[in-house]
Amino acid sequence: MLRSLFIVFIFISQISAFESTNVQLLYGKNFTGDSFIYDTIDGKKTTLTFEHFRTFEYGDFFMFVDYMDGEKFDKTKYEVYSELSPRLSLSKLSNNDLSLGFIQDFYLATQINIGYDYLAYLGGLGCDLTIPGLNVFALNAYYKSENIGEIQNETYQLTAVYHTKSLYNLHFEGFLDLTEYSINTQNQLLYNLYKDFFVGTEWLYYHYNKGTISTDTNSFQAMLKYKF
Repeated sequence: MLRSLFIVFIFISQISAFESTNVQLLYGKNFTGDSFIYDTIDGKKTTLTFEHFRTFEYGDFFMFVDYMDGEKFDKTKYEVYSELSPRLSLSKLSNNDLSLGFIQDFYLATQINIGYDYLAYLGGLGCDLTIPGLNVFALNAYYKSENIGEIQNETYQLTAVYHTKSLYNLHFEGFLDLTEYSINTQNQLLYNLYKDFFVGTEWLYYHYNKGTISTDTNSFQAMLKYKF
């Protein structure tokens, strides 16, 4: 069912009302935790990210692809990870204004996550909120089915996405993913150096605790970002 929805969403998202694309280059040398997802043997990792967002007649669509260079504990030296997150506006689908106070709209929210030996499907409901000082604040609540190798997990995921307005050419943006056994947050503080070119830092924190496995990552990275 979700696979069919993704095909439909990707097709209709070609009709775009607004779109934004950027590439990011990140480098960190303190990936020295014990996380099987993020950390590396020598603590060093370079990440190249392609990120795209667009709105369309019936909702919005966000995606990113990470290419990561850094030897992990399983000897994997390179990895590609991507997420695709289409949402359908319930106001536009029903042709009714469903805004309520500071809630701008409600969405049918879906997501697919694809990585090395990893696949997850997510489906649920989302909403956009109007909050002073923020350009974007979105909340999504998902049912999540994930496969890590031959292991399958089913859980919930709560996701918050936020982006502040610019203040003296500085802005803050990021996300928080919360499941019953993990916390994952990545937050960027960026300075608009020149036109569409940004410099700054990203803080990544990840904690996983399930069964006999407990891991942590806590890392800062230098960052360059170009929007086009």
